[in-house]
Amino acid sequence: MNHSNFNFYDAFDFDDDIPVFAFQVATAVVAEEELNNQGRRTGYRGSIPGHNIVNRNRKKGELRLYNDYFVENPKFTESQFRRRFMMSRRLFLRIANAVEAHNSYFKQRTYAFGVRGLSCLQKVTATHRILAYGIPADLTDEYL
Repeated sequence: MNHSNFNFYDAFDFDDDIPVFAFQVATAVVAEEELNNQGRRTGYRGSIPGHNIVNRNRKKGELRLYNDYFVENPKFTESQFRRRFMMSRRLFLRIANAVEAHNSYFKQRTYAFGVRGLSCLQKVTATHRILAYGIPADLTDEYL
């Protein structure tokens, strides 16, 4: 801490206004913390200057997932769906609807900058694969 502007022994002078002293100490502590944390981003939330943003084409992933499994004439048959997800398509959709109704995380949201997040089907598909196969979340990006 830089003590050049602050005399520690003045703290014991009870004639001074104590709240002013407390404010000076707090200001000195905060200033020292800011100096110590320069260049570090601890607990930083929001955009990071210079950070590269990767466009993951989430909308295309949603369309591909929907066209592969959930349209009237899907790319993959019911037996292929059952082999991949270990359940019928109808049961999968019932589970997805129940999960979305129960937990707001599974609802599709629009972020502050106008980009839509992942759909319920994408989130449930990723969750199912994580739980069924015991794989890390990083490996579930096929339809994300």
